Amino acid sequence: MIVQEIDNGKVVENQTERKSDAQKEKAYDKEMFLQLLVAEMQYQDPLEPTSNTEYVSELASFSQIEAVQAVQDQMTTIQANSLVGKYVILDTTDASGNQKYVSGKVDYVMKDAEGKMFLSVNDQLYDIDDLDSVADEEYYIGIQKVQSFHDMIGSMPTEVGLTVGDADKLKAARELFDSLTDYQKQFVAEDDYKTLEQLEKRMEVLQAGTKEPETETDPEVEPDPEVEPEPEEEGGDA
Repeated sequence: MIVQEIDNGKVVENQTERKSDAQKEKAYDKEMFLQLLVAEMQYQDPLEPTSNTEYVSELASFSQIEAVQAVQDQMTTIQANSLVGKYVILDTTDASGNQKYVSGKVDYVMKDAEGKMFLSVNDQLYDIDDLDSVADEEYYIGIQKVQSFHDMIGSMPTEVGLTVGDADKLKAARELFDSLTDYQKQFVAEDDYKTLEQLEKRMEVLQAGTKEPETETDPEVEPDPEVEPEPEEEGGDA
């Protein structure tokens, strides 16, 4: 399992420095909150001062939000790591802004300087927020094969247009179907399989019609050894 930070599409070599920067940013958030709290205390209405209880409540709320955010970050990292080796479907957009679905196996995950997780699928990085669904390996591979089988059947001619030259394509479709497990065969459309069987029957007829008929030859009659040949008649008297 590989977890590597990236920044602007480049791998970050010095992760210690990045982590230090992230820690500084969190420290800045705390300092800013404290500065705002001090400013609020300095410029509060002296006639209606804010009670200490309210200040403590604000500080506790900030601490709770910070703790929840930390838990969320950890959960996102755990989720991303658990996807390594899994087949996923991503709902993303292309360069033109058009929606598209990308599917494939997660090779590794990467984390940028801000702690954002990315999934590497088909040698491309995708935001984990683009994750649409996670598929079982047998299911995912089966769906891919079933789609290929459907496309092969759709590219075959009809029974009327079928020729002996289509025998190889028909054989490939049968081999693809036979390679499916019983579970995966459940996803095959009934019409596709019926078409396969009908084309196979038609191909048998076509191939039978192209076979050359065997020529029948009369067997040679062997002489019977028990029958003596008749003597040849001599010519008449001179």
